[in-house]
Amino acid sequence: MRRLLELKSRNAVLVAASAMFMAQLDGAVLVIALPRIARDFHVPVISLSLSITIYLTMLVAMLPISGWCADRFGAKRVFMAATLGFAFFSLCCALSTGLCSFVLARALQGAAAALFAPVGRLILLRQTPKHELVDALAITAMPMLIAPTLGPSLGGFIVQYARWEYIFLLNLPISVLLFLATRATIPRMEPEAPRKLDIVGAILVSGALTAVLTGIDRLVIGFDALLPWGLILGGLVLAGAAWRHLESHPSPILTFGAMRNPGFRTAAIGAGAVVRLPARAMLLGLPLMLQLGFGFSPLWAGVMLIALNGGDLVTKPLIKPAFDRYGYRQTTIAGSLTGLAALAFIALARPGTLLAPLLLAALTVCGMARSLTFTAMTSLSFSSLTASTMTSGNIIASISMQIFNALGVSITAVILSLLAKLGGRAEPAMIDYRHAMLVIVLIGLAATIRLRNQIPEDLAPARPRVREDPEEARERARGDLD
Repeated sequence: MRRLLELKSRNAVLVAASAMFMAQLDGAVLVIALPRIARDFHVPVISLSLSITIYLTMLVAMLPISGWCADRFGAKRVFMAATLGFAFFSLCCALSTGLCSFVLARALQGAAAALFAPVGRLILLRQTPKHELVDALAITAMPMLIAPTLGPSLGGFIVQYARWEYIFLLNLPISVLLFLATRATIPRMEPEAPRKLDIVGAILVSGALTAVLTGIDRLVIGFDALLPWGLILGGLVLAGAAWRHLESHPSPILTFGAMRNPGFRTAAIGAGAVVRLPARAMLLGLPLMLQLGFGFSPLWAGVMLIALNGGDLVTKPLIKPAFDRYGYRQTTIAGSLTGLAALAFIALARPGTLLAPLLLAALTVCGMARSLTFTAMTSLSFSSLTASTMTSGNIIASISMQIFNALGVSITAVILSLLAKLGGRAEPAMIDYRHAMLVIVLIGLAATIRLRNQIPEDLAPARPRVREDPEEARERARGDLD
């Protein structure tokens, strides 16, 4: 990168990259520790799915107002406050003694992460000269790839040789160093005149998402329980009120112009979103299955998950040539089916001498398929949007991604809980993990069949433009925050 960027740009890159790395690492490390946390809290391990769901829910609930906060109070001030908040709530997670306090701390930690990660990127955009912006954005993309790859093995090491609390305590020195670095190297950024915040819309949208996603997750306690259905019903009522408000408000917090585009609609909320659900379900299902089903130690389970994210990494440069040679539809469908076949193999695998290498190979294939499918759906989302709908499309796509992240975790937990109850077991057994993964495979297969009839034969995949106009990059990234 040109002289490794100027000093001012390097400081901004350090701040943004560190924020993104910490936000990504936290979730990747936690999943390996769930069995140990459940043991210490004396709760079923499936009940801890809420700690992941609520974190993801708060990320999406806070996203629409993060840009307004940065403009209203100053990006540097908001970033520093959110960094300290993330550290404090990480400490609260480590000090939690039960499920309720842990979930509450995770919710507040997610709210802090929803502020400091995108606002850190905004600092980068405002502090980097135009001629260095593309290189700076490329550098900050690396933590989002590295953290999920290294996170599970780091989490496994911490859990096996220390205690799970250190997963959260690890955030404290990183947060403090990030706070001090921001204070020392980033110049003061005065508040700007923000657009008027649609407070009612923000409350209705955030409330609806939180209630529905939490309600779906809480179905793990039983389909006959009143709490989850009450949350889901209340969330749907709020969603209806939010829709009416957004349609009538002169400056709504969300606009839905992009949803009129069939390709975007398919990728954001249709078959294209559902086809990615198996990859999201693996976030919870695989770490538990490897430890509680196959009997791997936390460290080995974490090391094996490197193959999943490693397959994702090595596939990225191969996707464009594959689309060019074999066609968009054929490559996308073949990639999805291959990933589902690999996941089915994992579900049906039996203990034996070659179990570990076979699982590593299957996990690598799953990662490769995930990379291809996600890139294909991102391409479908934005390939036919006009300039006037690109900003709203960016926001809705970001929200949709987090919603389906949470749904993947919740649906997996609900299926495991239901199967265990049907078998008269307090905790899921290996047979339950197998059947749950196969159910997820069937959901993905149905979505793939549906998707085949909804996507074009050829489509130029969306990819970073090597010489993207820096001003366009600024406006597009600001759209993610507004």
